[in-house]
Amino acid sequence: MSRLAPPTARHVAILAVLVGALGLVLSALLVQGSAPATASTASPSVTGSGTPSPSPSAKAAAAAPSPTAQVTLERVDCDTVRLSAASGSATPLEYRVTDESGRAVTSGTFTGSVSMTLSLSTGHEYTATAEDPATGATLASSGVTSLRQACTVSVAADAPGFADPCGTDRDAVQVPRIIGVDYVSGGSVLVPGVNAATGTVTVEAVARSGYTVTGPSRWTHTFTADPCLAAPEPAAPAGTGPGSAASVPSPPGIPGGPSAAPTPDSPSSAGAPGSSRNEPDVHADPQPAVQASVGTPGPIAWGIMIAVALAGGIVFWLKTRH
Repeated sequence: MSRLAPPTARHVAILAVLVGALGLVLSALLVQGSAPATASTASPSVTGSGTPSPSPSAKAAAAAPSPTAQVTLERVDCDTVRLSAASGSATPLEYRVTDESGRAVTSGTFTGSVSMTLSLSTGHEYTATAEDPATGATLASSGVTSLRQACTVSVAADAPGFADPCGTDRDAVQVPRIIGVDYVSGGSVLVPGVNAATGTVTVEAVARSGYTVTGPSRWTHTFTADPCLAAPEPAAPAGTGPGSAASVPSPPGIPGGPSAAPTPDSPSSAGAPGSSRNEPDVHADPQPAVQASVGTPGPIAWGIMIAVALAGGIVFWLKTRH
């Protein structure tokens, strides 16, 4: 026959059972109250037509248009390209230049439009793209620009000269000498220097292989055919022509006129003492004397000098032989 538990133990057991039952009831109520709230947050609201309404963030994403862009890449020099990019929105975009292996050689951001020149290594092919930095999507891409071709040298051609004096015999085109440039006229290459020409001439500067002509390269000139004017005859000096004062004889006795014949009583007829009046005046010409004084010694003079030298030698020998 079993014994009954003491009253205190029975009370504790009943209390534990009641507390456990109360905990189960409260847990069930809490789970039931939180389930509708979670379901309402996760599920969109349904209108009367059965179409779910989008959230505010989805509405903002649908309202913003996708940006558009254009980009070009062209070679402008041996190792230089020009990059041009434009966008139709105010959203900052990114440009990127890559080589044939996909390696990025330069990049940057722009808003609206951009145009710049870039120095790149030769021997490669390059492509430019415009991208949206927010999504990483490629909005535009340029064609392939090749820098594999050999580089050309830019050279400026000097203008030729056109010599156009009177007549046509001396008309000419003066061609300068420029490295890498040929001057062509009428299908013929002109030599550097003077080239005869006539009529209307067109000269064009043509670049040789490996060169590019920059600046003006075509010139046209029409040569004139005006005859040369005859040179005027020199004028006669004053006072030497017919009828001039110098050609008209003056009367005797007037300065500048012919002198009168001397008379026996005139002072000019008086000569030196002992001289005859009728003897004509004799004027010696000093020129032969001057010529003789400055000439070389003659044969007689050489003979005298040699004789004097020999006599002196003989006298000296006679005095000194003893």
